[in-house]
Amino acid sequence: MCRQAHMQLVLVSPRVSTRGSFFRNIFNLFATYKEKPFMLLRKILYSLVGFILILPTSEAQKKPTSSLLWQISGKGLKHPSYLFGTFHIMCKSDFSISPALEEKIKSSEQFYGELDMDDPGMQLSLMSKMRLQGTSLSQLLGETDFKSVSDSFQRITGMSLQMMNQFSPFMPMSLLTISSIQCTDRIQPETEFVNIAKKNKLPILGLETVDDQIAAINTQPLDSQVQSFKKTVLKYDSVQQMMTKMIAVYKQNDVEKIYRFIKDNGGDGDFETALLVTRNKRWIPVIKKAIAEKTSFFAVGAGHLGGKEGVIALLKKEGYTLTPVLY
Repeated sequence: MCRQAHMQLVLVSPRVSTRGSFFRNIFNLFATYKEKPFMLLRKILYSLVGFILILPTSEAQKKPTSSLLWQISGKGLKHPSYLFGTFHIMCKSDFSISPALEEKIKSSEQFYGELDMDDPGMQLSLMSKMRLQGTSLSQLLGETDFKSVSDSFQRITGMSLQMMNQFSPFMPMSLLTISSIQCTDRIQPETEFVNIAKKNKLPILGLETVDDQIAAINTQPLDSQVQSFKKTVLKYDSVQQMMTKMIAVYKQNDVEKIYRFIKDNGGDGDFETALLVTRNKRWIPVIKKAIAEKTSFFAVGAGHLGGKEGVIALLKKEGYTLTPVLY
């Protein structure tokens, strides 16, 4: 069920007025979620989707062999930049930004997330692009399946699936993934990073666009998306168990272990390639340009960092030095 975890789409709660009762109702619906979800995807993990910030251990004096925080240096860079692997949604009680990590953000000249999370029109654009064209979830599932899935969805999330009927299956999938984080005070760590960046007047930018993420989602055929959503609802206990295991792996502070966990639990195939590898490669030119111009801090889903085609390995291939940092 790890694939279902990756497919989480996160939507930031709106900060702009909306037009029409349909979007207003949807925004009101999402406003009940404290974690202010946003993007994909995958991402949970892969876009996942992302994880818990770990404070330094008692062995802080030792040189780490891995970390969620990496320094980017070398290749003529005047100043280092930093790359951090997140878990996109987590319990507030598990989340903390250490003074050392905060200082890395504050000392940077610009902040990058996967998307520009400070764009007031981004969430409206994403929701608009996720609307189904010429069909609905109820039509795609069929009357009988829609009834059973809807009942389970309501029980799990406390929300009516009918409100999601005109959206891609990834929309309700995101709410299921959020609900699988078993606490009532869920938050989005990237939002905390953005707040620090804004407080220090750093430009807030994105490595990709909403269209890029929608394109990644749409590499999975719609009928396959529907079946994945159905299985996630009907086997929700497995999703919760997988999320618990994923968080435990994340807490080990090792990006390669996170990557292997994903690969060992369904992270293969064309869809996963689109969610991870293709996006990783697309980010590299953006990262290279950014770090050549200014000291930068990048926060992306931890699942993107490890592996032979992860962001760390790809930057090393470009000639940069990547060093794990305790924080």
